[in-house]
Amino acid sequence: MAAVITPGKYSVWFKTPVGEGAGVVEFGPDGKLDGGDDTFAYAGHWTQQGEHFKASLSAKRVVAAPPGVFGLDEIDIVVSGRSVDETSTSCTGFAKQAPGLRLEVELVRIVGGQ
Repeated sequence: MAAVITPGKYSVWFKTPVGEGAGVVEFGPDGKLDGGDDTFAYAGHWTQQGEHFKASLSAKRVVAAPPGVFGLDEIDIVVSGRSVDETSTSCTGFAKQAPGLRLEVELVRIVGGQ
């Protein structure tokens, strides 16, 4: 199976029992990641071993809007997952500030994303 994540841009869809959203994340070759959506900016780090992927990131509200999927303005998130196929990865995770809320994430590589 191909590597879970290769450096580049990915569409990200996420949901918790509180709500759902979507954004874009860029995975750098140096293990850094950044991105955002209409309300939050993301920054953090990612690693992989074989088919297994793990990311740790912070999300910070950058514009006024209704509550996000965790109901907080600043959150620290940990996700892990494995390949679904060569272009997508499914992950689960949680926010350290709301460990009881399960986070589901789907990453899909943006074709042509550098």
